[in-house]
Parts: sequence; structure tokens; C-alpha cells
Amino acid sequence: MQLFLNMGPIFRALMGQRFSAILVVVQIAITMAIITNGLAITWERFLHIERHTGIDEQNTFFLTSSGFTQDFNPRATIESDLRLIRATNGVIDAVQTNSFPLSDSGNWYELQTTTDKDAALIPAASYKFDEHGINTFGLTLVAGENFSAQDTLWLDEADSQWPSHVLISKATATALFGESHWQTAVGKTLFVNQNTPLIVKGIVKQLHAPWVEWPHVEKTIISPARVTHNSARYVIRTQPGRLNDLMQSVTAKLAKENTQRVIRKVKSIQQAKDEIYAADIATVSILLVVIVVLAFVTAMGVAGLASFNIDKRRQQIGIRRALGASKAQILQYFMLENALLCSVGAVLGVLLTFMLNLFLVDRYSLTPLPLLYVPIGVLILFFISQLAVIKPAVRAMSVSPAMATRSI
Repeated sequence: MQLFLNMGPIFRALMGQRFSAILVVVQIAITMAIITNGLAITWERFLHIERHTGIDEQNTFFLTSSGFTQDFNPRATIESDLRLIRATNGVIDAVQTNSFPLSDSGNWYELQTTTDKDAALIPAASYKFDEHGINTFGLTLVAGENFSAQDTLWLDEADSQWPSHVLISKATATALFGESHWQTAVGKTLFVNQNTPLIVKGIVKQLHAPWVEWPHVEKTIISPARVTHNSARYVIRTQPGRLNDLMQSVTAKLAKENTQRVIRKVKSIQQAKDEIYAADIATVSILLVVIVVLAFVTAMGVAGLASFNIDKRRQQIGIRRALGASKAQILQYFMLENALLCSVGAVLGVLLTFMLNLFLVDRYSLTPLPLLYVPIGVLILFFISQLAVIKPAVRAMSVSPAMATRSI
């Protein structure tokens, strides 16, 4: 009941101080629009960065072996290197591959279940590695079986031949055979570029394409092959806690084993991830700083205006205290006044939030704002404004009736 009795005096007081009231409302509305959209963008980018690629990111590194002499034998070097790496203490497994997630390089092909020209074409990134690839990447086989050593072909760089059997990701199987029938892909025949038949031998739970911004990043196909080239990429998976020392020791062993090549581009998967997502990480960091600074500035603005208004109304406060208003009622009065201003600012803020989001979607092709963020933005602004006005309101309720009435 006391809350409703306070509404009349609050409205009259605000009407007498329109400028400061409007300033608070506009500040809250602008802050809400920026914070709400900023939080949505930050969370979207965070989820984008934290997507799991399907491989053991924490314990895996890669390197490139590049031959530079005329006598360099790519195939013999690959076979020798893999024996040496796999026999190294602390190495779980290793594989030579054309590409890997986060490498930002590779090939993709279009798959379909028939050779019909009207059949749906499903794009899928192509990986080539032998039967050790599943263990090296840390992939989970959810249907079918892995390659055998007999399945693996040696191919030249320009060779367009495909092995007869392939593995595909669950996302690829789902796109080809439907959400409820993806398991049936095992044993079925696929066609690459409408003409080359391939039999699906197994399905892995998840394996991302090499390109993080590719719209079909979950769709991949794996063929059992080793490609001979003067530059060979090796992916090496280590036991937990052994990554850093094995990156150094394996590099040194390979360099010593064959002096007709150089070992370069030695990086962990986590390092590659940090580099490829550097722009996203910077965006998230900047947005978080902007959100925190803007929230602080808004809180200081609300507190400052509240203090200014209280100083101008000390006599009014003293009179209310002399008429019997308790300290708690004075505190309640100014908290309610601030809540009313915040409510008006929130209504205006909702409109500005959607206007800003429409601009960002149109200009920068961002994702439309999920409605969930609107009440989150409102709650954040209410919390900030109420927290900011506590100190001035506590100072107001400490005004003595005697001090306030001396000027009467």
C-alpha cells in the first residue's frame, strides 16, 4: 500500500526535474541496447570458438616434412617417419594426412546416393589417411568398422583415383540418408561428383572440415590413402601431459633421421585453434570490455544524477522525516523512483535493442537477436540501476529532520 502512496509524490518530483529524469531514461535505454546485442554477439562467438572438432585437441600436434634434394624419396621417408614416430615413448599414434581440422586447407567434394542428375548434392570435406587415423585423431566410430591396412592406397599428388571404401561423419550420413536412417549408410554406395562409386565402411561421430567458417563444417569423408609428395603432413597424438616435450623430441628425431628434408610448421592443435580464431577471440575480448565499461559508466551516471537530485531535495526529505516518515520509507521512496525511471528506460531500450539488431543484421549479416536476451538485458539494467542508487538513497535516509528544516 505504501508503494502506491509514494507514486504521486514521485511523479510530481520527476515532473519538476524533467531534464535529469530524461537523461537517466535515455542513458539506460542506450546502455540496454548495446549490452543486450553485445552479449548476444559475445555468446555466439564464444560458442563458435568452443566448438569441438571431433579430435583430441589438447594432446595433438602436427608438423610438415619437406624434402629438398633430387634424391629425396617421399614414400620411403613417410614409411620410415611413421615407424619412428609411432615407436616413440609417449606417442599414442601418428598418421600422414592431406589435411586436418583447423588447418584451413584441403579439398571438398559433392556426394550423392545415386547418379541421377536431379539427386541432392551433399558437400563434404575430404581427408586421406590410413587405418591409424581413427586412433590418431581420437575419433569415435559409431557404426561400421575402421579401415584395414589392405584398404590403404598409395597415391600420387595428381592421382584422382579413389579407394573402394570410405568412412563418413555422422553429419554426412544424416544429410544423405536422413536423421532417422543415418546408421543404414554402412554398406551403401555413394557417388563422388556423380560418377565415382564408394562403399561406406563406417561412420565416425564427429569430424570437422579444415575450414572453421565453412557452412558444411560437420560434413566430412575419409578415404584410406597416403599421398606421396615432397612435403608430408604428420599429425601426432600424445599421452596427456607429454605434448610439449614430444613436440621437441619428435622434431629433433625426424631432423636427425633424414638430412634431405627440413621439419617445419611444428604446432599443437590448440596453437592452430588460437591462431585461426584470433579475430573471434579479439572480438569477444573487446565486447566484454565495452560491456563492463558501459555498465560501470551507466552505474556512475545513475548514481551521480541520484545524488544531485537528493541534494536538491534535502529540504523535502527533512519535511517528510519530520512528518513521521521512517528511514526505511525514505530508502524505499528513492529505490522506487529509480525503478520507475529504469522501467521507462527499459521500454525504450527494448525498441532501441531491436533497431540496433536490425541494423547489424542488415549491414554485417549477423544472427537475429534471440528473444531470450531481451529479458536478460532488462534484468541486468535493473540490477545495475538499483545497485547504483543504493549509496545515494542511504545518504538520503540519513538526513536529519532538524537539519533539513533549519532553512524553513
